[in-house]
Amino acid sequence: MSDPSQPLTLLDGQRSGEVAGRTPEKSQKDYPLAARLCLWFSWAQVFASLWVWWFYGSGELMEEVDQEEVKHYHNAKVMLLPAMLLESCYLLSSRNNMNQLKLQASEMSYLVILEYCVKMTYYSTMAHFNGGIVHKNLRAFGPLRGCYTVRYIGWSVAVPNLITMNNYALAGKVSFRDFVTRLFPNLFCTWAYILASWLGEVVHDPVMGWFLVILSFVAYCFAIWDQIDIILEADP
Repeated sequence: MSDPSQPLTLLDGQRSGEVAGRTPEKSQKDYPLAARLCLWFSWAQVFASLWVWWFYGSGELMEEVDQEEVKHYHNAKVMLLPAMLLESCYLLSSRNNMNQLKLQASEMSYLVILEYCVKMTYYSTMAHFNGGIVHKNLRAFGPLRGCYTVRYIGWSVAVPNLITMNNYALAGKVSFRDFVTRLFPNLFCTWAYILASWLGEVVHDPVMGWFLVILSFVAYCFAIWDQIDIILEADP
């Protein structure tokens, strides 16, 4: 059993899985410092975004949407479909002979398919609905640019899922549950800073807008710090 005075790491999950097959006997308050900062800044972004949305609202919608970008969304969804079908074929073919290594690869395939599904969904929505809900990006420099709400909603799912995929290779013998428990602060922080940055770009008030943008960048830095910790925690 690991020392309860030490922070929760991936190695704790591996040891608990090897010995007792259960999750580490730790709570979220025992996360490493970077992970705790991710959690704190996640909630700070959630409450700040809700406060700004309630009192300041969002900005104006674009009157015209760049049709070249809409064509790009059509092309993107077509290009993603073959890749998703190939991954689905691999998943189906690997179900007959499932050892520990293939089981982990199979779980990874589910994440990959989810990534493709999310991207196809928001690209299809933007392609068929002329970009979807498109606000003016009031924090952008230079010519007026659109801020695609559907894209940010898609990113808020796709990017945390991509982080899960990239880190799952480090899990080793750690169960998926233990792995996600350790990764949760990073995923929550990523989800929060994506949506906070969207609102920061579209809100009318420049002070509140830059406040949310800066807050999201700070949270992003803590997510990177936590990512480095996760890599260092992995069993070599």
